[in-house]
This record gives sequence, structure tokens and C-alpha cells, in this order.
Amino acid sequence: MELEERLAKVSTELSPGNLVLETNVQVKVIRPILRSLGWDDADSSHLRAEYKTGYGRADEALLDEFGHPLVFIEAKKQGHLQDVARYDSALRQLFRYARNEPVRILLLTDGETWDFYLRKAAGSPAERRFLRLTLAESADLEEAASALRTFLRRDAVLNDDAIRAAQARLVDEKARSERRRDIQIAWRALLDGSDETLRSLLTERIEQGAGHRPPSAEIADFLREQGAHALPEGDPAPGPSRPYTYDELFPDDRPRTDYARDELEHLMPDEMSDVLEWWAEEWEVDAPTEHDCDLGESSQNVEFVLHAQGLYRGWVTAADEIREAAEEFVDVQAYLASLKVVELRDWAVRLGLGTSGLRKQGLVDTLAENIE
Repeated sequence: MELEERLAKVSTELSPGNLVLETNVQVKVIRPILRSLGWDDADSSHLRAEYKTGYGRADEALLDEFGHPLVFIEAKKQGHLQDVARYDSALRQLFRYARNEPVRILLLTDGETWDFYLRKAAGSPAERRFLRLTLAESADLEEAASALRTFLRRDAVLNDDAIRAAQARLVDEKARSERRRDIQIAWRALLDGSDETLRSLLTERIEQGAGHRPPSAEIADFLREQGAHALPEGDPAPGPSRPYTYDELFPDDRPRTDYARDELEHLMPDEMSDVLEWWAEEWEVDAPTEHDCDLGESSQNVEFVLHAQGLYRGWVTAADEIREAAEEFVDVQAYLASLKVVELRDWAVRLGLGTSGLRKQGLVDTLAENIE
């Protein structure tokens, strides 16, 4: 089925608004569109559902000829992405799945909204969105079909045309956003009531239409009021910037293990959440049981991360000492004996200790038996 025809059918499916399960969106919206773009969802060399990563399972992974994922798709039930908090959570989830994976493009969709992101680009994940498509009934389906062919058609993904086009579009989108911000700032300045040309023009129009000339102060007050309401998203002028970039704080979108206190105090709430989850999930570090009751939640989080980093430094030091000690032994049993002395069963799991000829899991299993 041609893509335009497929999109028209999908738009009809979306019209009642009753795709209340993620699987509904996958089966009735995402996969039919992927089939029209050259992806065979019945062929596991093309597409793999519930693709396992180190941080959970991506709903759909589009694969290259060698089985490596190039695109991750995160599906949500219809309308899910209209809620800002749920959207932010889903986006963080999608970027977590992409850690340590060779994916290049990430797609977050609830069927209606299709948001495309670059996996790697300067700035925070939210700043990497290069395309938003809407497949609602009133959408321009021809334009949507053209964009989908550019960024998601199988041959375009495999031969890198899609990623090149995505990178170029992101550059254009960022430039357009900066121009729009400049326009907004200039417009706000005009509406602050101090621009004599705008005041005079408005005064003349009123005089021509109503036959009277309002006081200049009233015109200025009116323009200031319009300025307050003209930009509902708030003041477009950039506020004070923090002294650290996102890329410095999260290299390759991963939390670091060596934050300074000042860096932690400059994290945004969602960024701090990522750091806390990373320590809890990847390193199984529990928050300290006792907190200073005078500390607020933000300060408690900072203290917890500093505490976790201290534990991590201890693990690394111990692991280094074990590796050095192991070099003195010629067989695995002597190596295990050296590990047993310091009782680092859990640390061995996380720090990737190993010896030649012995798999990591085998080492851990043997270590566990010896310790117990």
C-alpha cells in the first residue's frame, strides 16, 4: 500500500481517539506505516520488538544488515504525549534505552504525535528534536509522507541518507528557533510602551476610526498590557545561564561519577532524577537512611550523590588493589582467594573483574561459592 494511502487509513483509525493501549498504537499505526517504508515487521532482521538494552526494552528497534539497532521507537497510548510530565518521562526513558547502543535516530510517538530526535547532538535531549509530525485528521498527509520517507524509509536509514538529513534539519531548526526568539524579544520591546513610532501609529488609527485622541499615557499602558499577554510561553529572553553545559554534565547522556557539589547544585530537577535513578539502578546504591532534618529535598539529593560517589571511589580503589594483587598469582583459585579476603562479591559483579580464560559470570559464580 502506498504511504499516502496508508496514512489516510491511519488517520481514520486515530479519529475516534480510542487507541487506549500501546499495543493498539503499535499494531494499527506504527507497524503499518513501517511496512509502507520498507520495513518487514515479520522479519526479525528488519525489526525487533521489545529490544533488550542495558536499561530496559525499547518497544521497536529497526536494524541494519548486521542486526545492530539504528532506530529506537517508543510507543505510548493515544494522547499520552499531550501531558507535559508524561512526555518528559517518556523522553528520558527513550534516551536511557539508547545508552551504549549504536542507534542514531529516536522516535517517540503516541500515534498522533511523531517526534524525531537525534541520539547524538549538542545540547540536552529536548534540544535534539529535529521533526514533529502530526497524523491527526486535519494534518497535511502529503507533507507527513515526504518527511517519513526522508527520515524513516529503510534504504535511507541503511545508507545514512536519513541521519545526514536529520543532522541538517536540526541545524536549520535551531537557527529558526533562534530567529524566532530574536523576533519575540524585539516584539516585546516594542510593546513596552516606550516606542514612540508604535504609539503614534496606534493613536492615529484610533483618531481616524473613533474620532478622538486618547492620552499618550493610556496608549503606553495598553501596549505594556499587550506585551504581557503577547507571549504566553513567557519571556523569550534567555535567563542567566549556568556555568556548565549539558554535555559537560552528561557526556554521551550518561551521569558522571565525579560531580563537584557546585555542579550538582546546578542540575535541573529532571537531570537530578536521572542521576539518582542511575545510582540506584546501575550501582544499587541506597540513599543514606539518616538525613539532616534541616535539609531540603534538593540538598538531600546532592548529599546522596556525593555519598554515592564516595562509595564508588572506594569500589574502584578496591578493584584496582585486587587487580594488582591478582598479578602475583598464576592460577584462578589463587586469584579467587585474593578476592575472598576482601569479600567483594557484589563489587565484582559491577566492576567487571575477570581473568584470561574465565568468563565474568563464571568468575562471579565461583566467587560466590567460595565466599558463602
